[in-house]
Amino acid sequence: MSAARLRTDVRIDHESWRAAIPDAEKLSRKAVRKAWALGRKGLDPSHILSRKLPGPIEVSVLLSDDKTVRGLNRDYRNKDRATNVLSFPGETEVPFPDTEVLLGDIILAWQTVTKEAQLEDKTVADHMIHLVIHGVLHLLGYDHECEEDAAVMEQLEVNCMASLGLSDPYTTGD
Repeated sequence: MSAARLRTDVRIDHESWRAAIPDAEKLSRKAVRKAWALGRKGLDPSHILSRKLPGPIEVSVLLSDDKTVRGLNRDYRNKDRATNVLSFPGETEVPFPDTEVLLGDIILAWQTVTKEAQLEDKTVADHMIHLVIHGVLHLLGYDHECEEDAAVMEQLEVNCMASLGLSDPYTTGD
């Protein structure tokens, strides 16, 4: 599937994102496209998302804050705390040709992301890109529940970041 058939809807509801990263929307879209392209290549051929899909794909990215993410984490995951990124898979079954498929939603928490970036000596923009990639890979079905799966997912993240000209997100600083 070509990137033209992938649509990324980016919404910013916490203005600190825009102030700190003026091109946050553009960078989020680039991160989604890269994770979609490289992540799909690693899927089992029987996985529905590894095949040509009849309609366009949509990914929604929300750049928000700790309060919003904490509420979603509490309501949908029974974890009453903020986290850096949440991803909620959509419906990948396509009932009709040319019907848009919602791959899912990714939500980032400003305060947690900036705190982590500072502690890890990274730019907020690079950390945001990494977390958007991480979220897309979750939407594609990757996880890090066991060491083997985590190694696969982390390598994909490293590859995505490198192909965007960015450093390994699992090392601190430059």
